[in-house]
Amino acid sequence: MMDQDQPFEEAELLLQPYYLLRIRSESGGTSGEVWLRNKEGHGADTHLFNVPRQESAEELKRWAERAVRAYEEG
Repeated sequence: MMDQDQPFEEAELLLQPYYLLRIRSESGGTSGEVWLRNKEGHGADTHLFNVPRQESAEELKRWAERAVRAYEEG
């Protein structure tokens, strides 16, 4: 019998010097969140947006990179 209560697998990926993609593996794909890292090194990071579920971590990263570019361009 398989254990259905396994925790989600999580990973963090640096997109640019100050953007962090937190990835969660879930059944049938991956989802994540993009955070703006605190540049001063003290205080909390800032949550920018959620990344909708994608088929793979690679697709998730591509989506997040496009979103960060759009965010920076305002």
